[in-house]
Amino acid sequence: MAVHHISDINSPYLAPYQQVRDRDALGPDGRPGLFIGESAVVIGAMLRAGVDVLSILTSDRHAERAVAMVDEARGFRSHMPDPQVLLVADDILDATVGFNIHRGFLAVGRRPTQRTVREVVPPHGQDALLLVVEEINNIDNIGQLFRNAAAFGCNAVILSPGCHDPLYRKSLRVSCGCALHVPYARSDAWNADLQYLRDDEGFALLGATGGGEKTLREVAEQLARPQAQPRRIAVIMGAEFTGLCVDTLAACTARVKIPMAVGVDSLNVGVAAGVFLSRLTEQ
Repeated sequence: MAVHHISDINSPYLAPYQQVRDRDALGPDGRPGLFIGESAVVIGAMLRAGVDVLSILTSDRHAERAVAMVDEARGFRSHMPDPQVLLVADDILDATVGFNIHRGFLAVGRRPTQRTVREVVPPHGQDALLLVVEEINNIDNIGQLFRNAAAFGCNAVILSPGCHDPLYRKSLRVSCGCALHVPYARSDAWNADLQYLRDDEGFALLGATGGGEKTLREVAEQLARPQAQPRRIAVIMGAEFTGLCVDTLAACTARVKIPMAVGVDSLNVGVAAGVFLSRLTEQ
């Protein structure tokens, strides 16, 4: 493993980390083919997920921990090179990225190959649980949804075309790196892909909506009964205030609500997804 002690802020080793927020604002175009991981938790997830991590940037104070992170993950990376460890003084670290890195670690990795909806859906004949996400463009919510998907054993996450990038630095941090471990695909034909999941792959499409005809408890109890066919469920979540679009609701096998107290008509999408997935997986 190469460890570099860097004292020059203009070092080419630091180029991928220059002005992180400005490049984040450009989305994937800000650093084509690459993404930034922030925090030791996320970088550990990057290393264990088999991401091609090019380098880890941290303070001189964290040198021992940075080296240990790479060493501990080596069993997951048998055919991959170690990332370079870049060590700088705290003032150079903050000046390079453009803000105070109070979490102490950044890393640059190559983006995994984009997968299609058909590639991430488990084969026929198997039980499966999908989290299907429509037009969620809040960076925190997209991270929370991936963390929920990991916590409740979803086989994959399906994103609509307008969803935020789950590998955006803050979204990835909120997900605790789960977006690197839960398979996902971004749909490029939303209505057709919903129909494919329902008609070709045999998924029950459960649309989460405050106007649902059935409660979550009713649907969960119905799906928990013994069945001759595999239990294949896709939970569809939309933004809290706009909800699911008309065409998506029309494609659903069931429109499902979470009963709430009088005067409360919605939950944050991350909270609602957690309630849905917990109830559907506890049987």
